[in-house]
Amino acid sequence: MKGWAAAVLREPLAHFLIAGALLFVALSGRAPDVGERRIVVDEPVVAALVNHHIRAFRRPPTAQELDDLIRDHVRGEVYYREALRLGLDADDEVVKKRLRNKMLAIAGAEAEAARPSDAELQALLDDGPARYAAPPRYSLDHIYLGDDTPAVRATAAASLQGLRPGARPSIAAAELPLPARFDTVSQTDLAAQLGDDFAAALAALPVGAWSGPVVSGFGLHLVRIDQRLPAPPPRLADVRQRLENDWRSAAVRKAQDAHLQALLDGYDVTIKRPT
Repeated sequence: MKGWAAAVLREPLAHFLIAGALLFVALSGRAPDVGERRIVVDEPVVAALVNHHIRAFRRPPTAQELDDLIRDHVRGEVYYREALRLGLDADDEVVKKRLRNKMLAIAGAEAEAARPSDAELQALLDDGPARYAAPPRYSLDHIYLGDDTPAVRATAAASLQGLRPGARPSIAAAELPLPARFDTVSQTDLAAQLGDDFAAALAALPVGAWSGPVVSGFGLHLVRIDQRLPAPPPRLADVRQRLENDWRSAAVRKAQDAHLQALLDGYDVTIKRPT
């Protein structure tokens, strides 16, 4: 076996065989008859073992390693068939889930490999431009008040009561290693510096007036927005990858749903709910 394994590795066409081996085995393989006592380790099986080793270790196996892989494959086949013979797969939720996932992968394989046209991507973009729009940009001042405590919240609320337009709240700022003003900064950049909650809260704040307190990753702030600049409408060239990902996900789900319905059409399903 050792000499034959080494010869397979030296075969000039081996890389091409290896590349397609897993797909070949996946499409051609069938669950063995539990009474079948013959195990065949042929060229596609060996190529699949070699391919798995290359993906795991970034190099082909040595002749000794390949012999070990083949022995382990045979051992696995023996255990697999004996487990089927004993019915150990019956009513096993883990086995059912893995087989279900394989069926879903088969059902969505063609859609996963498909490439959308520009017209299809543009239609997806036109259907929901807000989903793909860049976040708005802000120019704002903020006063960092310190940790989020009831006492700080009460002091912040009191400083805003009766505040005249254009006046600054008479409250001392706590120390924070960030600037007290941001000019035309994107919501994404603000989220990176002050946290997602702070950036998300800006959408509901008025322009030109102090408001708050607003929670950040550091604590509480009073905020005055001078400008809220919406991003221009998204262009296909700028969001192509996101559009392709969403288009493909929808295509895979559609293919899986159609495949399931075709299978269900061949079943008589009876559901009896407990009374």
